Amino acid sequence: MTSKTEVDELLKKCVQCGSCILTCPIYRATLNESFSPRGKLYYLKLKDAYPEKFDDELAKEYSKTIFTCAVCGRCVEICTSEVKLTDIFREERKASVNDFPKLVQIGENISDEMNVYGLDNEMRAETWTMELYDDFPDIDDRIYSDGMTGDTILFVGCLMSFRNRHVNVLKSILKVMEHLDENFIILGGEEYCCGHPLDLLGKEEEADKLREHNTEVIHKAKTTTIVTDCPGCLEALIDHHKIDPSVKILHMTEYFDEKIESVPNKLNIKLKYHDPCELFRNSEVTTAPRSLLKKMGVEVIEMEPSCCGGGGMLRVTDEGIAQEIMDQRIEKENLEKEDTCVITCCPSCLEQYEQSGVTTWDITEYLVKALNLEEDK
Repeated sequence: MTSKTEVDELLKKCVQCGSCILTCPIYRATLNESFSPRGKLYYLKLKDAYPEKFDDELAKEYSKTIFTCAVCGRCVEICTSEVKLTDIFREERKASVNDFPKLVQIGENISDEMNVYGLDNEMRAETWTMELYDDFPDIDDRIYSDGMTGDTILFVGCLMSFRNRHVNVLKSILKVMEHLDENFIILGGEEYCCGHPLDLLGKEEEADKLREHNTEVIHKAKTTTIVTDCPGCLEALIDHHKIDPSVKILHMTEYFDEKIESVPNKLNIKLKYHDPCELFRNSEVTTAPRSLLKKMGVEVIEMEPSCCGGGGMLRVTDEGIAQEIMDQRIEKENLEKEDTCVITCCPSCLEQYEQSGVTTWDITEYLVKALNLEEDK
């Protein structure tokens, strides 16, 4: 996280040129410059320069703008002054999170039950493994208990653990991993939230407590590789967990791209690929998904590298703006008029597209077909 001093230094670098405005999905959706990156920084500079005039009403307006953000990083990407705007926004959220009861509840859920939904964390594996016994009768043997070790840990994440849509994605992942004869384990109830949602709420200390637990379990398991399909988890594992540097931390597409040289069943199809913002901007994973798709016989139709509206807690703070971002994306990419499916590799992006009526799949759901591990859809 960024300190107040670092934020002040970043603010000095910003020349208010406005180059970030037209690429910002929030501005595109609202046409309100208050919600643009430059608008947010204007409020912040006003607060610093005239604290006595920054009354409760202005503070509430600022609070709204700072959480009306998908934290997609397009502003950072375009900034000619190299201002890490998203670092500023995350730091500033600390003081404003209590204005949003739903966000407060998410924070409490994680603190109480170690997952964003506030469910019994022991259910983290049970909620989806119970649906896979026909395909994986020995799956319980993969779930971590004290003293258990494994070469690879599948770090599932909160979203994929508790939401039913992702059971088929996990089923696909497990089929490929078993096909590759990987010695992998699942942490189950010993997997705590990666802390990424808390980072988005400005709650760094609370996030670090969860990460200390995850790191301890990972080291106990003597793993050499951690893989996840969630870009938010990937970012948290790489940047914020203090995991031994000898342990490789990979996105699922990187892992499978390393392991798979060719497939027996070339799919020979075209799919529109959506780059998850947190994956390609924050973790710079762009080559592996495309390389894997090419090996599978998929011709990638590139889309604008823009946000789907599903990140940064935006779906919680302003569902209407999140939906407008998605609606604009559907229109720009002709997703309603063309019959080409969208493919991605992020559970949040997948849900955002599907909830808007766009046929969307995770890359692994096609990988099992390319490996002849599952029937055609």
